[in-house]
Amino acid sequence: MRCLDSTILVDVLRGLPAAKARVQAIEEEEPLRATEIGSFELYLGVQHLRNARRAAEEKRIKDLLDQMDLLPFERRSAIRAAGIAGTIRGRGQTISLADLFTAAVALGHGCNTIVTRDVVDFQRVPGLRVETY
Repeated sequence: MRCLDSTILVDVLRGLPAAKARVQAIEEEEPLRATEIGSFELYLGVQHLRNARRAAEEKRIKDLLDQMDLLPFERRSAIRAAGIAGTIRGRGQTISLADLFTAAVALGHGCNTIVTRDVVDFQRVPGLRVETY
């Protein structure tokens, strides 16, 4: 099963043909999944906009997210994230918190593949395949 990272969602919202095509191809094979972490990242990205423009962008985000299953961050995700972080730190590497939490949520909900433009951080996560577009 695949999970969509926020980067591909941003690129879909921007109308990037490669991202849109990748999402459409995935949707033909399985339900679309993303995480509530990605939801946070999308909404955070429009906070600098003013009133009407922000409201319009928030509606576009909502419309996109309503088309997929959003996987929640739960205690099992927190425990998994701590284990992943320990492994990565033990190798002397780092990972952003958002990517760490996204990976933990995805793995905790049975997604073994993340679809992203942010390959570097996710490649550090044991047991997670990375697809790009």
